Amino acid sequence: PFWALPRTLARSNLYMFLSSVAYLDISGPLSYFYTGAPGCVEDAPHFSYGYYLAVSNVVGSASAVLGAVLFQYMQRWSFQTAFYVTTLIQIVASVFDLLIVNRWNRTLLRLPDWAAYLFGDAACQSMATMMATMPMAMLTARLCPRGAEATMFAVLAGFQNFGSSVSSVLGVQAAEAFGVNASAGGPCDFRNLGSLIVLSHVVCPLLVLPLTVLLVPEARIDDETAFETVPPPPSFVS
Repeated sequence: PFWALPRTLARSNLYMFLSSVAYLDISGPLSYFYTGAPGCVEDAPHFSYGYYLAVSNVVGSASAVLGAVLFQYMQRWSFQTAFYVTTLIQIVASVFDLLIVNRWNRTLLRLPDWAAYLFGDAACQSMATMMATMPMAMLTARLCPRGAEATMFAVLAGFQNFGSSVSSVLGVQAAEAFGVNASAGGPCDFRNLGSLIVLSHVVCPLLVLPLTVLLVPEARIDDETAFETVPPPPSFVS
């Protein structure tokens, strides 16, 4: 429960939970759009499952490594700044989904679908997700009380995973509310998929962004003693 935890820990945990919830998981409709047959959606990339899964895993993993490397240059930032920047990077990365869904990659940029997906969504989303996950992991590690690190880390990580599960449920509900329907044999309705992306990956994360100032400590990421010295004295330090 919120009130059972020390104040700094409880606030940070609440922020990370809300941040996980706010980035709604709409991977299901997006996967159908990218891999759907012409009978499902006529004007779409029609990627094969082999290409889609291979690119998502191989390029995504390489991009995640790049995101972890880039995070090393953020060590002198405060946690608040890191969460601001990584949230904005995730929002910008969602633009590539909008480009492909609205077919702007072909009409405006003259990019084939495979290139837009390869260098856009598959790479940028994975890198942005890793860069957003790293500050959460660092803050969770900093907040764990001495002598109970494993237990408290499991509790905090569990709340973040629970937030991701809630995000998946809300993503399904949002897709139904927007009338986005998809099935293997068709017919499919992706007319409002662009609006769903804007709500799920732009509007909702932006709503949580102001809470960064209220819930996340101002301490620097590389300052291991910050939570022992900043007021109010956190009761979880022995």
